[in-house]
Amino acid sequence: MELNNEFITNFGESLLNIWTNSLDKVTASQKEIENLLLQAFTTQKESLEKIAGGMDFIQEQQKKLIEEVRDYVKKNVETVSGEQTSQTFEKWNAQLDEINDRVQQLTSTPYKESLNLLNQSQEQFQQSYKNHIEQQKKFHVEALNQFKTAQKGFTDLFESNTKMAFNLFK
Repeated sequence: MELNNEFITNFGESLLNIWTNSLDKVTASQKEIENLLLQAFTTQKESLEKIAGGMDFIQEQQKKLIEEVRDYVKKNVETVSGEQTSQTFEKWNAQLDEINDRVQQLTSTPYKESLNLLNQSQEQFQQSYKNHIEQQKKFHVEALNQFKTAQKGFTDLFESNTKMAFNLFK
């Protein structure tokens, strides 16, 4: 009878080990996928930040270039045509600056806002995915506990049925 109890215990433990090993392999695969996806989120966020930074850099360089060209032309106009023409040139430049600022605002603001919305969406998706990961972990623990409980019930039932069967043959 002792050999039989050992067999039942080993059989029950074997089933539990097989099931938990399979679950661990699935969980390890999911963990690897999670890590890759989180890396992708990080890379995407860095890329969006670089794009936004690059756009700001381009605008600053454009402003510097316009200012350098304007100063150069103003000096040449002043040298060739005199102070009054230089003042007219300055007024014209002020109006041109206003137009340029409006055009830049019309073109760059939607682009920046699109990047901002994309970044916010990506952050929300990343947070949703992290929440999903936490739910998966909870499910894994609950499933393992339920399987252990079911396995214990199966082992107890198997043991009691085996004892009853042996008692029939005594």
